[in-house]
Amino acid sequence: MRGSAPARKTVVDAAMRRKGGGTGRKIADLKVFQGLVAHVIGDVASTRYLRGMKKVILSSALAFALTPSAINAANGSLEVCADLDAPVGDVAHHCRRAIQSESLSESQEFGAQVNLGEALLALGQPSLAWDAFNAAAALRPDRVEPFIGRADASEKRGMTDQAAADWFAALRLAPGSLDARLGKGAFHMRMNAPAAALKEFDAALRIDPEAFDALFNRGLANFAMGRMAAADQDFSAVLREYPADAGAYYHRARARSAQNPAAAVADYDQASMHAPEWADPWFESGKALERLGRVDEANQRYRRAFELGHKDPWLLQRITSLGG
Repeated sequence: MRGSAPARKTVVDAAMRRKGGGTGRKIADLKVFQGLVAHVIGDVASTRYLRGMKKVILSSALAFALTPSAINAANGSLEVCADLDAPVGDVAHHCRRAIQSESLSESQEFGAQVNLGEALLALGQPSLAWDAFNAAAALRPDRVEPFIGRADASEKRGMTDQAAADWFAALRLAPGSLDARLGKGAFHMRMNAPAAALKEFDAALRIDPEAFDALFNRGLANFAMGRMAAADQDFSAVLREYPADAGAYYHRARARSAQNPAAAVADYDQASMHAPEWADPWFESGKALERLGRVDEANQRYRRAFELGHKDPWLLQRITSLGG
């Protein structure tokens, strides 16, 4: 048992950082499981998906390439370009500077281009990021990293056919890549293709049975397909490992809501306990309580959701009817 939720790459960048904890490797960062997909994939989902999905951590692509002499040759810029803890703007600046120095080996330039692309994606510049990943792919067409990055950049530019082609290329190069499986699964979720996403998350779990970002995102895919029992099992497995994961409680509650609203309320309460400023669990627990005939309690939850900024025309009408 690991306690609080991890930093996961989330599949959904747009998704991807979850409310209530979670993150890093997430797919979305693949950067996971980091934005999920619309409501099913929304908020928490997006986070994790686009939680699980960020592919390459800025420094990882360069780790194999750096040597003291190379760092000196580029006046230290490669060192910052490969520094995961450096401000992302500095990473982009120094990666560009290192590339422009024309003193890098092919493998070093490849790493600098990949990290430049990741930094530019983080800065919200997908067109420039696409150029960097494309340059990296031209240097090393046998490496998976630039195809994963270019897929993300293509999607953010609205080039979904190109993104799909790049995910296909990434998995052709590295069928055993956990990041590629998570990223492609998150992409399918964002494209409203949960059945295709499910296959990728299943494949990710065959690669690493303890890939909890994949498990979380598989729960989202099962939910989107109406497979509530399977979704419940996935989120329950996440919670056994991360018992303070607000997102897992929230989505398990959604899976349980129709058949067992009382159990759903208990899960929504857990989500609110671990992420008290997150409006959605308050709102959804209000609906579950109302189905149980506990109207006064439901109204209290609705008020709290409204105070936290939940946007829903129905909720506004309800609060108005209660006297504001």
